[in-house]
Amino acid sequence: LKNKNVCTSLSGNSVIIKRMMFDVPNVKDLQEQVFWEAEQYLPFDVSEVVMDYQVLSRGKDKKTDIILVAVKKSVLDGHMSCVEDAGLKAKIVDVDFFALQNLFEANYPSNPSEAVAIVDIGASALKVVVVFGGVPVFTKDAAIGGRNLTAEIQKTLNLSYVDAETLKVGGGEGGILPQEVSDLMSAMSENFATEIKRALDFYGASSSGGPVVSVLLGGGSSKIAGLSKTVEDVVGLPTQLMNPFNSISYDPSVFTQEYLENIAPMAVIPIGLALRAGAK
Repeated sequence: LKNKNVCTSLSGNSVIIKRMMFDVPNVKDLQEQVFWEAEQYLPFDVSEVVMDYQVLSRGKDKKTDIILVAVKKSVLDGHMSCVEDAGLKAKIVDVDFFALQNLFEANYPSNPSEAVAIVDIGASALKVVVVFGGVPVFTKDAAIGGRNLTAEIQKTLNLSYVDAETLKVGGGEGGILPQEVSDLMSAMSENFATEIKRALDFYGASSSGGPVVSVLLGGGSSKIAGLSKTVEDVVGLPTQLMNPFNSISYDPSVFTQEYLENIAPMAVIPIGLALRAGAK
């Protein structure tokens, strides 16, 4: 890749997302009021964070609906250093949840009266964002992911971490998994499904958004066999794997269908970021 400019993103406990409503007669005063009001919602000192916001709507009554994002400076600086050490330049720093929403809106027809839960299960985190009316009305980040499964396989079969990861991803000899690994995968699928249900139950009890009608899964760990069915059974909602190439064209002479199907789960957030970068 010749272009060194990148669009990257953050997530985790150091990222705060808050939807807020303001009564501001003069829009020029909005930023000052948003940043002043934001202090009471931040678990960190305001001097330790970087903040930005997006106006969602502004009514004739001057009421302004915004979404605020704040991140710890130390976390942002560390992330930017990694990007720079790789010889790249971060032109946009987004949030994983927004990348998931961008991907969803580009690939799936949406009904503004229905809420959809998008879940990314990566190596070290499970992220849930509920999108309703074009707005991320709920986000949840849990420290559970594919590494937990790899560690369990490593411990149970007394393997190195690398061998356990290889077994998890590629299967055993002839593609057949040992029974112990199949059992661990089933147990981890239940754990993922329970975490998703817990998040959606919290959303249902605390949000004014519409009811969730379906769940879309992405992330490398969404490739665990039978995970969609397990989530569907536990959560009680239609569940399917997300396809980031659903409505995105590609050159079949460069990318085979088999290759795209293989990388699809891992490409969910990167393609969402590429869509954001492409809009600039």
